[in-house]
Amino acid sequence: MARTSGSLAALLSAVITAALTAALAAAVLTTPPTASASGSSVAASAPGAAAQLPREIRGGVELTLVDGDLLRVWAAKRYRTVWAQRRDAATGTWGERTVVLERRNLYCGDVDARTANGAVAVIAKCDRSGYYEDQAPTASRAIWSADAVTWSSRELEGEAYEEPGISPDGLNAVWPQYGGYLTRTPAGFAAHRLDATGQEYTVTATISDAEQVSFMYGAAASRGRRCGLVVLTRTGDAAPVRRDVPLADACTDSSLANLDSTTVWFGDLSGPAGRAVISRPDDTAPWAVTAVAPSSAPGLVDREHGLYRDFFTAPGFPLIAVGGGPGGVVQAQLYDAAAQAWGAPAVVLDPPGRCSWGDNWTADPMAVVAVRLRCSGRGLVLTTRDGVAWQVLRSGRHPVGLSPDARYVAVPGRTRTHVISPERGVVTLPGGVTGRCDVVVPDGPDGAVLLTAASRHRGWPTVLQHSTATGWTRLSRVRLPTPDVACRKATASTFDVPYRFALLGRHDRGYAVRIVRVGDTWTVRRSRW
Repeated sequence: MARTSGSLAALLSAVITAALTAALAAAVLTTPPTASASGSSVAASAPGAAAQLPREIRGGVELTLVDGDLLRVWAAKRYRTVWAQRRDAATGTWGERTVVLERRNLYCGDVDARTANGAVAVIAKCDRSGYYEDQAPTASRAIWSADAVTWSSRELEGEAYEEPGISPDGLNAVWPQYGGYLTRTPAGFAAHRLDATGQEYTVTATISDAEQVSFMYGAAASRGRRCGLVVLTRTGDAAPVRRDVPLADACTDSSLANLDSTTVWFGDLSGPAGRAVISRPDDTAPWAVTAVAPSSAPGLVDREHGLYRDFFTAPGFPLIAVGGGPGGVVQAQLYDAAAQAWGAPAVVLDPPGRCSWGDNWTADPMAVVAVRLRCSGRGLVLTTRDGVAWQVLRSGRHPVGLSPDARYVAVPGRTRTHVISPERGVVTLPGGVTGRCDVVVPDGPDGAVLLTAASRHRGWPTVLQHSTATGWTRLSRVRLPTPDVACRKATASTFDVPYRFALLGRHDRGYAVRIVRVGDTWTVRRSRW
């Protein structure tokens, strides 16, 4: 049913609710097959999925070392110390945190790093006498370690805040700094001057096993003042070889970051849709744009009105563009990474009313495609296992719940609860979520845990229940506040980890809560909101 407007809307107001229910009862919508959707040319994963940037944590990053261990390097909340902590891959346990950098009158607010062959190159973004996030740091430190145990460092010149580069063998590293760059080789740290005429905004640098440095930045080319990416390559202090790489928007305030010694991303690095890939197969080959940003690729449909376009993906999925189509329908397109083009749009939802976006931002990438919408004032989740067949799940006014690693999603319906997982797709459980402030989280691919008020305490939840084959069964009572005013709503906070819910009463006063598993026991953790 197409969206209806004008004078008929008033007459059909009662019909819309029933039509929405009927439309959603047909749970699976299959898009018409297209060459991109069904042919072998469709990429098995999102562009650039093979190589990834380090995972961001508060004040720093988490790296995966060559032996599978995790290494976290971060700046302390009070800015006085840079810490490191390692997680043993075999035992799954974290070791003691250790001091990487701590100096008198030095304040460090953020950290970035790269790793190769067990070695780690770090930049600590620092200032003297205080650290301010809205100012470029002028006392940053280049830090290097061969084993993530013993660290050496050197101050970078001027404003320095770009990520380091590291060679595949881990012996060499490079840090952009004012007027050039700093290298660390077996001979030690050394500063190198470099004329980067016309440099605009961010830069990045890579280094090879042979100590060859490639310094990249956006600049206006000498001929016709056309903007492009400039690559200056040299070894030591030899005269650099310049290569101009045609790249749209190279002079805009976009991000430029290296993933390894032969791969660089440019654009909006927060997701695969907005980033182009500049790479080369080896140190002797020239740099070139090897993948355009999908958001700029041909075939992508964008509408001036209605639901604006957004992008979604998950491991094993192509990149998917979802947006409004003619008549108020919701459409999806699949990206063919090999052809670097979009397939034809296909309708995945034909709602009887207007749709808007729900909250689709998560701190960590999700392992499933779960597109959150609000249509005619009701929450919906669109999900798919292949980008072709889509399922529509109703969540009503309740927020969805995520597992701590964003692998599983619980969708609370009024009479049923759905769990979305990579292993099983959608599993529907008996028992819904009805209380105004009741919230649910997944327990693996086929279970869920509910925090409910059980129709008591003015809607403030105090009971944990677990899904069973016949509905919810009680686990335990939990100690949570039950204010004298009614609990009015629950919202999900997924912008950072750990994920949590906000339970709110009058004037949005309340508290945050997490449903967590400790060993074999489910419990809650409360914090201030």
